[in-house]
Amino acid sequence: MKAIQKTLITFLFLILFALGCSKNEDSPITPVSNITFSTSPFDLQGINAKFAKDISYDDKDRTQFDIWLPTASTPTGLVIYVHGGGFTSGDKDFVYAVQSGGAWDFPADIRFLLQNNIAFATIRYTLLSPIGETQGVKKSMADVRRALQYIRSRANDFNIDKSKIILSGNSAGAGTSLWIAFNNDFADAQNSDLVLRESTRVKGVVARETQSSYNIEERWVNNVFVDYSLTWPQILSFETGNVQKIYGVSSNAQYESAAIDTYRAEVDMLSLLSADDPEIWINNTLRDVVNPYNPYNQDIPAHHAFHARELKKRADAIGLKNITYYGKNPVLFSHPSNETWTQFCKRKISE
Repeated sequence: MKAIQKTLITFLFLILFALGCSKNEDSPITPVSNITFSTSPFDLQGINAKFAKDISYDDKDRTQFDIWLPTASTPTGLVIYVHGGGFTSGDKDFVYAVQSGGAWDFPADIRFLLQNNIAFATIRYTLLSPIGETQGVKKSMADVRRALQYIRSRANDFNIDKSKIILSGNSAGAGTSLWIAFNNDFADAQNSDLVLRESTRVKGVVARETQSSYNIEERWVNNVFVDYSLTWPQILSFETGNVQKIYGVSSNAQYESAAIDTYRAEVDMLSLLSADDPEIWINNTLRDVVNPYNPYNQDIPAHHAFHARELKKRADAIGLKNITYYGKNPVLFSHPSNETWTQFCKRKISE
């Protein structure tokens, strides 16, 4: 009996010892997931993937994302999509349907990515106030940056490979993606918010109908629209409302300040672009190549083909790889590879 008791005690001791060891710092921690899956907003056509909606990445009204996750035994790549709308409109459901008169078939593109073991997330962000905006575009772009960091912080929950993430978007979403990618890493290793400790570096960027810079006074006059010999007063006469929202000012007098000079430099993607940045895929081909202000068409200046031209020019000058297409009536440049944006994503994630 004593021998049995001794054996039993020894067995219980070993169990308790094992349980104690399992709590040491070297042991993996099972992540806690609150993901609720639902039906995809469009037909996945039999693809083995899950969809989750309205996942919050911050506590603001518009800081949520949707995500499609392929069923995979190993961590997958991820494409994050940022909607456009001039920072004043748009939503994450933009990718639920075919857009731009059939030119952009998001459901088909997302299915392609899922079939190639690539997850896809679409995010919304805080919009600029129509009246009395005080923070400017950095408010919206900071939300997008946090969304990227948040998803990275939950990579285990989503079965995502942190090193294989691509940022993409159209219009304001494209410009935001470029801004994040062209900046130095925003990771703050000492931040008390664990999300903000995550990296913001990505494998590649997809930008459609993009802006090349939000330093409008300098870049749009001297680079983007130099062909048209436009002056700043001419541009400002059409863009006053947009300029005030972009920089968070309420008057032209407030715009003329050292603080706004600094702000403009901080949102100048062309000057931020460097040789160590990720490869870019750019496409500004939906609109005719015309003078953006004569006659004035509010849709043309921010989506003009010459934004893509300037990004390509700068990338080529510093040796940064790029796949660029720009111009409609006439087509001005088309990359000989004819690589689509989804093919670009697949290639970059597989590298």
